[in-house]
Amino acid sequence: MVTLNISAHAVHKAGNQPEHYEDAYAFDTVTGRAAVADGASDSFEARDWASTLTQSFVKTPPEPTREAFMEWLHLPSRAWNIVLPWDDLPWYAEQKARDVGGLATLIGFYLMPEEKKNAKKNNDTLWRALAVGDACLLHIRDNKLLVRFPIETTDGFDTTPTLLCTRLEQNEFIIDDDELHTCEGTCRPGDIFLLASDAIAERLYQLADLEELNVGLPDWESILTLVNEDFEGLIGQFRDDGLIRNDDVTLLVVHVVEEEEAV
Repeated sequence: MVTLNISAHAVHKAGNQPEHYEDAYAFDTVTGRAAVADGASDSFEARDWASTLTQSFVKTPPEPTREAFMEWLHLPSRAWNIVLPWDDLPWYAEQKARDVGGLATLIGFYLMPEEKKNAKKNNDTLWRALAVGDACLLHIRDNKLLVRFPIETTDGFDTTPTLLCTRLEQNEFIIDDDELHTCEGTCRPGDIFLLASDAIAERLYQLADLEELNVGLPDWESILTLVNEDFEGLIGQFRDDGLIRNDDVTLLVVHVVEEEEAV
């Protein structure tokens, strides 16, 4: 039986204060769940919405159908609205909260329940991911990239990603446009999953392209060593070299391990 070791790494946008960081992440190694969300700066209380989405996903991930996902969205939307101090908001803030609401992308990942173990292949463990927008998942095995999700190529990143909204009726358009993406696969001890907000995800895709184009060979183990040793310094160097956009950056590093190896 496998479990997860997860480390979280986050850096706010250069020039901003740490309290203006608008990404969010959550994870639970016991249940084998993790999520990253990227709040949109031009929305209302984006950080709170991103945090509510990730916590809700980790607590109870939705089934990968349109109907189930739309039903699931009621929980984080209701939670965001309940904690918002409506009576204390100035009129212009209340108007933005009602008209725009909170907006965020989401990538969520979880190991499939043990009762589905009869669907395993070669004793591998099933996993599933759901995404809206440009927060991404990368699956690495034996220092090789196996999966990029939901964006398939580096060219797929842009400045107008699909966003989940606290206003539930707004999400109907998102789902109707097939912007809910799902992915399933199998994993085994030694595998690594990276859950990343868009800026660092785009940079990781660029590194992966070096291997696929036979231009170079990204050593994922060395990259993750740098992440663990000095993530803030690594992101700062990327920014100084013009290799990454100046944005909030969030990365969850998920190691799949045998249960007795978990720490």
